[in-house]
Amino acid sequence: MIASLFKRRRCYAQLNAQGICVALWELPRQPQQGHWVEVNELQPRWIGKSLPTAARVSRHANRTGWRMLPA
Repeated sequence: MIASLFKRRRCYAQLNAQGICVALWELPRQPQQGHWVEVNELQPRWIGKSLPTAARVSRHANRTGWRMLPA
């Protein structure tokens, strides 16, 4: 039960065909239906407007661990 209190919930914005935000939700995973993008926070002022570029969460995997370097 305690572990469920600490599960990370992510913020998602639903965009229409024109890229306008039509909904904001905090969910444990990205919805499968519709065009949803992960955002860094929930801002109601985004509804009805295009998302700011800085609002989108970048999902580039950071490399951790060892790398082979040329000799």
